[in-house]
Amino acid sequence: MVYSPISTFLNLFNKENNDLTLPLLNMKDVVQLYDKIEQESSLEIYFPEDLEIFREILDKVKRGNVNNITRTSSYLEFFKKHSEIHWSFLAHMVSRNAGYHMTDMRNRLLTKLLNEGEQGAFFSFLERCNAAIFHDAYPQLLLYENWKVTGRSSFHLLKKFHVSIFMRAIWNEYITTGNEQLLTLGLIMNEQHMIQRRILTHSRLDIGIEKWKFFLQDRLEFTSILFPYGKRSPYSLAGLSVSHFEQVQRRILLGKKLYSILFHRSVFPTALSFAIHHSHTGSRWDYWPHIYSKQDIKTRLYSPSLRSVWDDIPSNTTPSIDWFADQPVEVMSPLLTLEKPYHFSMTLKWKAMTSVLVNLKRE
Repeated sequence: MVYSPISTFLNLFNKENNDLTLPLLNMKDVVQLYDKIEQESSLEIYFPEDLEIFREILDKVKRGNVNNITRTSSYLEFFKKHSEIHWSFLAHMVSRNAGYHMTDMRNRLLTKLLNEGEQGAFFSFLERCNAAIFHDAYPQLLLYENWKVTGRSSFHLLKKFHVSIFMRAIWNEYITTGNEQLLTLGLIMNEQHMIQRRILTHSRLDIGIEKWKFFLQDRLEFTSILFPYGKRSPYSLAGLSVSHFEQVQRRILLGKKLYSILFHRSVFPTALSFAIHHSHTGSRWDYWPHIYSKQDIKTRLYSPSLRSVWDDIPSNTTPSIDWFADQPVEVMSPLLTLEKPYHFSMTLKWKAMTSVLVNLKRE
């Protein structure tokens, strides 16, 4: 096989807005990891103790995958026990934002743009993505927890959970090297490729609303991922705006940047404190109660709790072909670098936007 030069890899992720790009793995490491994945056997033998672990974990996954609230809580509880698995806290904070976006469908601005059916379809789309990621990732976390407790690796069970062969190699690499950043980036890549294959490609973004509405919101960056941090309310906000959601490489790049932001020394300690002391409800009131209210009152923006506006819906977790099948080595390129944004404060931008919305509501 002829491998592309490193310059080809790096050109896939050009620096934007003077963001800092730092090396993680070199090209030789990436190629070796790719070869390990390619050489993984598809034949697995499961012993009775394997099947018992599988059933126990599957039961925990089902109990955690009821709705956005239960998923978000599960990620945080895992991180509190295993803080070396950075992805679990990143998943918690991003899942909080998924909940905010779900309840945004019920605020007075979007109810004027989307009818009842369109709101439900958009919620269903977000819910499907949120549930699919949990169904894929949470068994991985629990298999790691089992390894820590027993000292026995059961990562061959990933295949039985329909997790990509890509992640078996990533977890084995982590167990060997302890490279927390590699594991985090591997999980970011895996979950984004998985939903691209299982949801976005098959649904063709058919979420029940006219595409112009979806892309207008996407291109104008009305949707943001926000991490509340600081010592007290009103909290400062770190994060980034979301754009080009339909492109898997852009979502992976966004995930890499969000990882760097969340674990920045000025953000992480108080963001974790916020998460621990403020249970996730899906309402933006959780972080800015001076701007948002769970009740529809004139002086605040309406941001209801998730359980008050959306019912639980059964998750569709039908497995599909492994996304890694037939992928060229270039798919590994995100593992070459870490992305560290220079500018990630969203506080002033969010203050300005919410002030306009509050004033419009009062008129």
